[in-house]
Amino acid sequence: MYVQIFMKILISDLQPINNKMPRVAANTTTQVKMETEGSATNGDAKNDWLAKKKTGQIKKLPKDVLKRRRNSRLGRLLNPKPPMMVLMELTKQGEVTFEKYISDPMSRLLKCTAQYDGTTFEGVGPTKNIAKNICSEAILQYIAFKACEKDQAEAASATKGPHSEEETPWTALASVALFKMFNDWQAQGAVIPPELMKCVPRAANNLGQAGLIEDIKMEDATEKKPAKPKPAKTKEAKQLPADAATRHPVQMLHEMVGACNYETVSDGSPPDVVYHMSVIINEQKFTGSAKNKKDAKKRCAMEVMRNVYGVVYPE
Repeated sequence: MYVQIFMKILISDLQPINNKMPRVAANTTTQVKMETEGSATNGDAKNDWLAKKKTGQIKKLPKDVLKRRRNSRLGRLLNPKPPMMVLMELTKQGEVTFEKYISDPMSRLLKCTAQYDGTTFEGVGPTKNIAKNICSEAILQYIAFKACEKDQAEAASATKGPHSEEETPWTALASVALFKMFNDWQAQGAVIPPELMKCVPRAANNLGQAGLIEDIKMEDATEKKPAKPKPAKTKEAKQLPADAATRHPVQMLHEMVGACNYETVSDGSPPDVVYHMSVIINEQKFTGSAKNKKDAKKRCAMEVMRNVYGVVYPE
């Protein structure tokens, strides 16, 4: 009796396993069938492509077309940029610290100093922008050499694979090289088309308040830019105060026209000397005479106020 019960339990436990086994086999068969169909499809597509190529339905692009397309891709990738802009793109905010400029009174040159990776870099130039670009170029040289040494060390230790990786910033170095070459051409008198001098701005968060940096020409130190003429300021005509007749004429004239250049001439000998003081206002000469310089200056100012501004002072 116990044997019969045990056999029934064993048969009931084995029945689900037996039911699942055909399903697993079916799934495996389906997967193998799909892989076989996929490989067959890929093979058919490859055979179709080869057949079209032999019959001339697929034509190979000419070399000049491929060259123009490659030039277009490189033109979008490479843009001439000043060293300072490239340095901001390669480094994070706060990694490079520029110090205050130091001026040399003898040579009239400015020295820019920067700290990066525990090393001090310097650049000297006639202007702040040129000195900062030369200093930035020294930092770029340090970054490129250090990255190249790291790439060589990794290439010697790692096994060669289909995909290689490098940290040397070739695109940044090419942008600086284009920028310097175009500036050399401009120094020789060539006119660079604006399309070649296009510059891609970097992210605004690393630039600070400035959204982009314009191209900074690294001119020769001997070349001086012509000074821009300053616009002439037009002075508004002063209004004559209502109490002008009651105020001192010399003070009133100074308020209306500013400082005046008086000329003094004396006649006679003491004690009968007479002083003549004259001034030119609006291309007219006015003169006042008296026995002392103070009264002569007062009468000269009274003549100006009377003839120019219509203010009559009592004698």
